[in-house]
Formats: sequence, C-alpha cells, structure tokens
Amino acid sequence: MEQHTMPVPLPQHQTCVGGPRDVLSAPTVEEPSQAKLLAAIQGFKVVLEGKIETMALEVNLLRADLRNVSDKVKVVEGSIVKLQTEVGALRNQMVQVTSTVGMLEARLEDSEGRSRQNYVHLLGFPERVKGATAEVFA
Repeated sequence: MEQHTMPVPLPQHQTCVGGPRDVLSAPTVEEPSQAKLLAAIQGFKVVLEGKIETMALEVNLLRADLRNVSDKVKVVEGSIVKLQTEVGALRNQMVQVTSTVGMLEARLEDSEGRSRQNYVHLLGFPERVKGATAEVFA
C-alpha cells in the first residue's frame, strides 16, 4: 500500500523588502555570486524586453497585412457576387435566344416545305423557246 504525504511548502526567502518583483529593480548584494547572478538576470531581462518589443512590432505588421488581405478578399467577394449575377442574367438570355432560334428554324423548315409543295417541274418543254401561239409547244 502506498502512503501519500502532503507536500511541505518551502520557505520563501526574500532579498528585497518589496517582494519577489523588486528583486530585479532594487538589488541587495549579499555575496559576490549573487551580484553576478543578478547582473546576468538583468542582462537577460534587457534582451527579453528587446525581443518582446521586436515581436510586438512584427505582430502589428502581421495584423496590418492581415487587414490588407481581408480588405482585398472583401473586394474580390463583391466582384464575384456581381459576376455571378451577370452570369445568371446571361444564362437567361441564352435560354431565350436558343428558344427563339429553335422557333425560327421550325418556321423556316415549314416555309421551305410549303414552298416546295407548289413547285412543279415540267419535263420536255424546251427552255427559252418562244412561239407565237401555245400550239407550238404541244
């Protein structure tokens, strides 16, 4: 069987009167190694602050780029909607034109058929022969 013991909190040592946050701002030097450690920590703090500042600038640039891209996408979306509307109208016109062309083709075929019904082709009569009377042709 396992026995679990409660963790015992470690005592906190403060080297500064104001608490752990004031360690970096108001150092109290007790030993030379602590001074070196504190100097290194302050150096890291400066480096990290610079990097954080650089990252903040880069984030702001990315946000600006994202806004520009978003604006362009909105313009393109508006253009697409407009083009979709135009394509729909053109489809409707094409259907009407196709219907009209079909109707006109049917009329043309009907007219051509009717004109051929009365077409009589006579054989045996010479062309361009004129006579004084109709008996010449008989």
